[in-house]
Amino acid sequence: MAIELIDGTADTTGAARIASEVLRWLTFEPEAIEHLRAQTPTRRDWVAVLDGEKVGVGSCGVPLGMETSSAAMSMLLVVRQARHRGVGGALYRQVSDHARALARSQLQMFSFEDDPDTAGFAEHRDFSVIGRIRGLRLPLERCRRPAVDPPPGVEITTLAKRPDLAHGVWEVASEAMPDIPRTDDARMEAGSYEQFAARQLAGPLYIPEATFLAVAGERVVGYAQLGWMSRARGIANHEMIAVRGDWRGKGVAQALKAAQIAWAIDNGLRELRAGNDERNAAARAVNAHFPYAPLPDLLQLRGPVASALG
Repeated sequence: MAIELIDGTADTTGAARIASEVLRWLTFEPEAIEHLRAQTPTRRDWVAVLDGEKVGVGSCGVPLGMETSSAAMSMLLVVRQARHRGVGGALYRQVSDHARALARSQLQMFSFEDDPDTAGFAEHRDFSVIGRIRGLRLPLERCRRPAVDPPPGVEITTLAKRPDLAHGVWEVASEAMPDIPRTDDARMEAGSYEQFAARQLAGPLYIPEATFLAVAGERVVGYAQLGWMSRARGIANHEMIAVRGDWRGKGVAQALKAAQIAWAIDNGLRELRAGNDERNAAARAVNAHFPYAPLPDLLQLRGPVASALG
């Protein structure tokens, strides 16, 4: 049995295939991985090869908002038929080496709760569950098109129609993101306008026609963004809904969510996906107005890096 780790940049397509197979409720496109890699300079990726077959993927880096955390964000994924053969351990050691080089003593990763090997991996390596993302899916074939009813004085438009309001979107994100509940020691941040625009308003997932703005006068008071999860399969993801503090509780978020669903139906998409931290009561209350079905929880796991001695 021979295990080899190769640079992930050598086969992003293979990495996307493995990640999509293991995290079966998510779909990873090679272009999206490359875009994320470009936005996270500290990120490294590896593909695990077992007896000549690519069967695992690992990654590690420090994304925006985790600069002061003791943990690096990581991914350790092995296809089921290759598990319990040392592949996961090899990736764990490689990812840990990179985390130590980044002065991090812990790793943070994720796995769906219906993965049969998650609990054993976590227990064996002293990882614990620090949070849960409540996942949702909305099949659109028989979904009724919702009415889009913003509160008085608010207009719903898109960034495709009003590209001049991109800076206002960033202002809303800068105000709202730090208020989003998290269970770790990281902080959601929009970053600078240049960072936000490169990450959220560009790249292969970005859909300007499905980036909806709630505008009062000429002031952006909220926005909601759909991003492609799989363009080929007609699946988009609810990337973000954010509303300024003085406009919360007035129906802005619900109108933005309705606009997203209506756009998806009008454009022939098959399904929408969403996920919110279990403590994000406001977002989950908005979702409750629409006929989403639950997915298995996405577990956020944190634990120590592997010993330098292996």
